[in-house]
Amino acid sequence: MSSSPIVSVIDDGSHHMGSLTAHRPLWASHGAGGSILSWIQHLLGRPTQGVAMLGQEDVLAASGTPSPANLMVSARWMEPDPALLPEFGEHVISEDGVLLAVHADEEILHAWRDGDVVRVQDATSAKVVAAKTLNAPWDLLDLLNHALGRRMENITPTEVPSGVHVLGNAPVRLEQGAQVDPGVVLDVEAGGIWIEANARIRPGAVLVGPVHVGPDSIVREQAIVRGSDIGPMCRVGGETNNSILQGWCNRAHEGHVGDSILGAWSNLGAGTTISNLLNSYEEVSVRLTPGASRHRTNRMFVGAFVGDFVRTAIGTKISTGTVIGTGAMLAEESTITGAVPSFAWWTPSGRRTWRFDKFVTSLQTAMARRDQVPSAELLQRLREAFTHLNSP
Repeated sequence: MSSSPIVSVIDDGSHHMGSLTAHRPLWASHGAGGSILSWIQHLLGRPTQGVAMLGQEDVLAASGTPSPANLMVSARWMEPDPALLPEFGEHVISEDGVLLAVHADEEILHAWRDGDVVRVQDATSAKVVAAKTLNAPWDLLDLLNHALGRRMENITPTEVPSGVHVLGNAPVRLEQGAQVDPGVVLDVEAGGIWIEANARIRPGAVLVGPVHVGPDSIVREQAIVRGSDIGPMCRVGGETNNSILQGWCNRAHEGHVGDSILGAWSNLGAGTTISNLLNSYEEVSVRLTPGASRHRTNRMFVGAFVGDFVRTAIGTKISTGTVIGTGAMLAEESTITGAVPSFAWWTPSGRRTWRFDKFVTSLQTAMARRDQVPSAELLQRLREAFTHLNSP
């Protein structure tokens, strides 16, 4: 693969992911048995690098300077097909008008990074293809359902320690330093399980494939994880079904999380439970921001879409299809529902907004517990979001 030309993968900000991509490009999000960037590399069989428009950079992880490339693919393309990639001088566009890929000189690729899609299309000839694209948060759940199993089919199995119970014949892969304790059940009847470097699966945990556990994450005693993608440095307890946990997520206690996406550095208090099915068994509709119109999801199972740095108190109940903005702190006794604004501070005594200085101090304390420090770029992005809270 190293001898193949590199492919740039771009987040051009044309989607509606809201707070789920407030601090990272779409390609850095997990949900495909690893990051979307790694999923695209897996499909194309070529090395990839992520690029982002101004304002879409990853402020949660260090990123280098992109290497020269003449092929750029959109992170929104759910399943890039090598056979559909453009020839030099072409761009690929979906039937509903989403720019998917461009093969051209660096100058034209820079125009895409600068947001000048018209110039890109004027400078290259179009090839229209049928393609599924990522536009809204629930599309990431569709990607999870589609990609996770396929990704786990192609892992190379490794030896499993004694005392670990394996059910089924799909592959199990443990990377260097991964530890699976005696009494763990790895059920691979419906899909493989990939546990990355230095992750640990504690005694009594049950993983039902397909499952991906990112590096340095810990799945706690008696936890149940089904069909989910766990990012790096997460702490996982309770029951997690068909969900995506971005890196550094802490949901180490009892409670149910189903068909949900949990943001980076989110912290769910003990007993926090997310509903993922209406009692009427109807299609779930979602309000992406407070006061906005509802959107159809074409899904019966939808949990919650939880932004980065969100915290919930013990026993918090979250309704089907809830969207929670960046940094919200939720300690209400009633069920959380609808769309929660960023930096909300909701308690039994009332609803208000964090003081920004207090939020930053709290964030610094939380990150210090994992020997991390928020970058200046992250704090600036958060301050900008806080400043524009009440903007139209």
